[in-house]
Amino acid sequence: MWNFSWIAIVLAALSGFLVGGIWYGPLFLKPWLAAEGKTMEDAKTHAPTVFGLSFLLNLLSAFILAHVFRTYGDPGVALSVMIAVGLALGFVVPAFGVNYLFAGRRLSLFLIDAGYWIVAYSLMGLIFGLFAG
Repeated sequence: MWNFSWIAIVLAALSGFLVGGIWYGPLFLKPWLAAEGKTMEDAKTHAPTVFGLSFLLNLLSAFILAHVFRTYGDPGVALSVMIAVGLALGFVVPAFGVNYLFAGRRLSLFLIDAGYWIVAYSLMGLIFGLFAG
C-alpha cells in the first residue's frame, strides 16, 4: 500500500516549490504583482507559514501524482511527463480558470499562475519518470 518512491515524491515536491520561487521571483514577480494589484512591499509580507504550507501542498500533489503513476506501472520518462502535463491541463488549470472567471481576475494573472502549474507538473512528471522506476 505505501510502497512508493518517497525520494521521488520529495524531489517532485521540492521541484514544484523551487519552480515557484523562480517563477514568482525573477521571472514573473513584477507582472504578477501588477495583475494582483499589489506592490513590492506586499510581496515581502509572506510569512514562513505560507511557504511551509505551500511545500506541504506540493508534497500532497506529488504524492497523488505518484499514486496516479502507479496505476500505469512504469510509464517511463516521456509518458510520465505527458501524464503530468495532462493532469495539469485537464484538472488544475481549468479549476483555476473557473475560479478566476467568477472572481473577475485578470487574464494575465491566470496565464502566469496556469503557466506555473504546467511547468511544475512537467518537472514533477520528469522526476517521477527518472527516479520512481
